[in-house]
Amino acid sequence: MAMPFVGVGQNCSNQITVSYYDANGTLTSQSINNGQSGTSVSICPTAGAVYSFDASSTSDGTLTWARVITKSAVNPAQDVVQVLATGVFVAPQTLRLNTSFSTATQFRVSSDPNKCGGNKIGYAYLTFTPALTLTSNAPVTGVCSGGAVTLTASGSSSYTWSANGTLIPNQTSATLTVSPTVTTTYTVSGTTSCGTSSQQITVLVKDVTISPSAPVICAGQTTRLTASYGGSSATYIWSIKGQASPLSASASVDVSPTTTTTYQVVANTADCATIIKEVTVTVGAPTVSVTPGTATICAGSSTTLRAISNNPNATFSWSPATGLSATSGATVTASPTVNTTYTVTATTPCGTVSASVPVTVTTTATFAVDPTASTTCSGSSATFTASSNISNATYAWYRTANLGTIISTAPTLTVAPTTTTSYRVITTTSCGNNSRDVTVTVNPLPTINVTPSSATIKRGESVILTASGASTYTWSPSTGLNTTSGATVVASPTTTTTYFVIGATSTTPACSNSTQVTITVTQPLPVQLLAFAARRTGSKALLTWTTASELNSAFFAVERSKNGVDFAPLAQVPAAGTSAQTIAYAFTDLAPLKELAYYRLRQVDRDGTSTYSPLAALAAPPAADWLLATDAPQQFLIQAPLDAASRLTVLDLLGRPLFSQALSPEQPQVTLPNLPTGVYLFRLTTQHARLTVRQALSAAY
Repeated sequence: MAMPFVGVGQNCSNQITVSYYDANGTLTSQSINNGQSGTSVSICPTAGAVYSFDASSTSDGTLTWARVITKSAVNPAQDVVQVLATGVFVAPQTLRLNTSFSTATQFRVSSDPNKCGGNKIGYAYLTFTPALTLTSNAPVTGVCSGGAVTLTASGSSSYTWSANGTLIPNQTSATLTVSPTVTTTYTVSGTTSCGTSSQQITVLVKDVTISPSAPVICAGQTTRLTASYGGSSATYIWSIKGQASPLSASASVDVSPTTTTTYQVVANTADCATIIKEVTVTVGAPTVSVTPGTATICAGSSTTLRAISNNPNATFSWSPATGLSATSGATVTASPTVNTTYTVTATTPCGTVSASVPVTVTTTATFAVDPTASTTCSGSSATFTASSNISNATYAWYRTANLGTIISTAPTLTVAPTTTTSYRVITTTSCGNNSRDVTVTVNPLPTINVTPSSATIKRGESVILTASGASTYTWSPSTGLNTTSGATVVASPTTTTTYFVIGATSTTPACSNSTQVTITVTQPLPVQLLAFAARRTGSKALLTWTTASELNSAFFAVERSKNGVDFAPLAQVPAAGTSAQTIAYAFTDLAPLKELAYYRLRQVDRDGTSTYSPLAALAAPPAADWLLATDAPQQFLIQAPLDAASRLTVLDLLGRPLFSQALSPEQPQVTLPNLPTGVYLFRLTTQHARLTVRQALSAAY
């Protein structure tokens, strides 16, 4: 990431000096004369971090820091900029800019010297490009509630994502698709050439808001409720919750409930369909409180007191007047010289109520940080809160390794370092300054492995999954698991399922990580067919078949063909449904073909799916009472009148002859050659007929 400096100006001694802290906390200064350019340096912006830049000039005059929106290619004076800081200084006084940025940003510092005369403004440009970037395809106007948004990060090989500070588990890729229902800030962290850094982006969700959000009124009073939509346009219908009668068809409605009542507005939007919101109007007595509830100041300093009432029509008066900037109004400044208790009185249409706040004047400032140390898991956050007895104390948080860069000015600091990191907070009061160092100890996340990493089983089978890398484990989903805890589980899913396992360490706090394993489930055949045969019984044909098991079987459709290709349905035989036992079936064809025929079964499942059986051949009726027994692969027994012209031929399914031998009444037996396992055609030819049988042989024959 380079930060080039480019100076542009006139022929006047107006040298600009820019000082900054780089990613390692090292102070660097660059001096740039008019018409000259500074060298390039590297810096690594981090989401939310505040960076400090100082600018000074050799000439008295006006210094200005600005963010460049559009840079002119012709004249810097024509740049479109957003002024961030400006002031008139006497050389070599400096103008400091404290700012944060998370995307590629260009800043401009300009010096307008008053001793050069005329237009002698000098310019220097500072361009920052983070190593880690984060973009969104969400329009700047926002998305509808639940709308899909794709976030894309670059600059690292692995990422950690969070939403509003909460870690999003199992997300390590550069792309994250989210569907927020409320405006959400997403943070991505990764390791880059700058080390570990992070970036943030806020996805605006177009929503309906009601003002006031929680109104309180007196009995008999009227309050106006106003709905507004963050999208393009909307129409509104107001009603009391649970009642059908509308109160108003505009954005606002005036209501005067006698008891606490909840109102509902239905907003029909032009771009996000219908949105329903509710607001409760509370009818009750007035209240008043003071923020802060107590205050401690140093001698000679002041504190701001603010009165708050639940009644929007309240007016306030303060006493005693000593040390107060005013005795009326919601906000006053108190500068007492001795300990003083101030009282504020709120006057409302519902009555009058008072509250008090003690202001203590001291010469000693106390300071504390809670907690003094924290232990977290990588990717998780830790929160520290600094406090002082001085009400107007200010705070500045730093990384101890980079004390030149302020990362927060709030009393509370929330951080999520990936390695053990120390921080320092400095508090400033009129009674003096204090500082404390705190350390976040980061425990690494466990690496979770599952053995096997994937598996393929048949429906009804199981697989043992064993996780390692952590102390305790939680599995999900529970479907098909014998338990959801423990390192080892037995998975018996009925469909292909991806299981997630979260492993946690025994450290305090416990650190967890997750992985996944996919079990692919193949579907076994709904029917396991053991045998299927066809034979003639007189003028009929008997089909028999046997199943070893059935699963959700509905029926068998019996089909017949003359050529083994074109089949016609004959009948349906009901099936057993689901069974693990051997079941025998039979069907009689009352009018079989007078020639060679083929039969097959179409097994139909209850879900409508079906599978076909192998073919069963029915021999043509012999001219002289032939009898064919098909006990292959052991043997063929053919009983028929043979003559001198008898011959047995073995063919493959393409009709190619493989073996042929003559038969006679004196030599009726044939020894087959060593044929490989397969299906063959056996053709017996005599003077009176020809019989062809389709039969399977195995190597055992």
